Amino acid sequence: LLASLEQKSEHPLASAIIAHAETQKLSLHSVTKFQSIKGKGVEGYINGTRYLAGNMQLARDLHISFDAQQFEQETQLGRTPVLFMNEQQLLGAVFIADAIKPNAKEAIAKLHKLGVKVVMLTGDDRRTANAIAKEVGIDEVVAEALTEDKLKKIRALQETGIHVAMAG
Repeated sequence: LLASLEQKSEHPLASAIIAHAETQKLSLHSVTKFQSIKGKGVEGYINGTRYLAGNMQLARDLHISFDAQQFEQETQLGRTPVLFMNEQQLLGAVFIADAIKPNAKEAIAKLHKLGVKVVMLTGDDRRTANAIAKEVGIDEVVAEALTEDKLKKIRALQETGIHVAMAG
C-alpha cells in the first residue's frame, strides 16, 4: 500500500520505496485523489480508504501517535523515517538511509582546502542531516527546509558577497 501511494510522488524517498517494492515483485494498487502535502508527505485513496505517507510532522498534524523517541534514535543514525498511516493510526514505517558516496568525505576535504564552506540544504529531518554532515565534514546544515527556505538561504549567502554554487 505504501509503495502504491508513493508511485505518484516525485520525491527521492518515494523512488527508494518503489524500487524496493519492485525487488520484492509487489503488485501496486491504483491511487486516486493523490496530493502532495508540501514539506510533509503525500496522501491518496486506495480502494476508497485515505492513506498518508510522510514525516513525523505530518503524523503530529494528524494527531497520529507514534514512538517519537525510537524514530529520533533512527534519525541520529542518519535514517529518514517515512510514516505510513490512515486517518486514525500509524500503520507502519520505513527508515531510509542514503548511502554516502565513497569519495564524499574526500571531496568535502578538498573543498575545505580551497577555502570553500560547505552547506547542506535539505528537506530531511534535522537529526538525520546532522548525522550525515558530521560523517562527511559538512560545515553547516539547514534541514527540514522547503524549497523556498533553500532559496532564501542561497540568496542570503549571495547578499553577503559570497559566491554560491549548488549541487542537487
